[in-house]
Amino acid sequence: MQDRTDQDGRALAVRQLLRPLQSWLDEPDVTEIAIPRPGVLFVRGRSGWRQHAVAMLTYDYLAALADAITVYNGLAPAPILSLTLPNGERGQVAQAPAVIDGTLSLNIRKHGLVVKSLSDLDAEGAFENWRDVSPMPSSEAALLSTREAELLSLKRDGRVIDFLTRAVQLRCNIVIAGRTGSGKTTFARSLMELVPVDERLITIEDVHELLLPHHPNRVHMLYGPDAGRVSATDCLAACMRSSPDRVFLAELRGAEAWEYLSALNTGHPGGITTTHANDARGTYDRIAWLVKQSVAGQQMALAAILAYLHRTLDLVIYMADRRVVELHYDPMAATRLDGQ
Repeated sequence: MQDRTDQDGRALAVRQLLRPLQSWLDEPDVTEIAIPRPGVLFVRGRSGWRQHAVAMLTYDYLAALADAITVYNGLAPAPILSLTLPNGERGQVAQAPAVIDGTLSLNIRKHGLVVKSLSDLDAEGAFENWRDVSPMPSSEAALLSTREAELLSLKRDGRVIDFLTRAVQLRCNIVIAGRTGSGKTTFARSLMELVPVDERLITIEDVHELLLPHHPNRVHMLYGPDAGRVSATDCLAACMRSSPDRVFLAELRGAEAWEYLSALNTGHPGGITTTHANDARGTYDRIAWLVKQSVAGQQMALAAILAYLHRTLDLVIYMADRRVVELHYDPMAATRLDGQ
């Protein structure tokens, strides 16, 4: 009981210190707040970044806020910290010696609580100008399965919502790629809502954002580098002993990419994950280098890893500015790579 009271007190201290920023945090259009140095604030919305001069954002104020958030997270002070705020927002702090003396950088990325349908995203313009960057099969068409032919037909006809819906229903393995703030997590939540509600789902995240409000048989696992927390690989190992129908890893970042791909290939298809990449086709190269960080990946040729990825990852969705920019679905890619 005392621990709970102490944590409530820490949360209250953070909320009180956040009051100068609260008006921007409350704006529905704002997705991120960045304070690169005292007195300067940027807010990010659909129209991009907007700059504000805020005199009360002094170095002492920012240091006090960073300290309060650090205490709330139960961590020791450090030059660089990844933190969670009481309302679920993600915080990133950089202070000396990680930045020049007299400055302190604070980023706050708002925690989306609303799970939007694909129709909601369509109304917001998410599918206005997407491109198909995958090759179109010709002589290979006879080798396609029924489900592959169906998905290719939907994509060719431009029925993007039907295409994505069927991809989830048919348990395709999906990667959503893009830069930071491109809308990957929001889009992932929308796709996850298409999964039948009677399936058992396990999410693996460093910050809880994959909500799954309509799936009662769900487990949310958390990982992180801090003392007392487990790794993403540990979570994946535990997950495989917990009988999931699908596993959703919030982001592919490092050596855990190999373990996740292995899970998708051992009776748990239908995964949805995200990663950082510059375009849809380049996503395979990006993940291949992540696999190379694992012990298994170090023993494999890059060409073999790429062929494995094309057999495992069915669909890549590339996003920018909260819009789908590119789709890559090429069911014959692995066959072509094997023949080279």
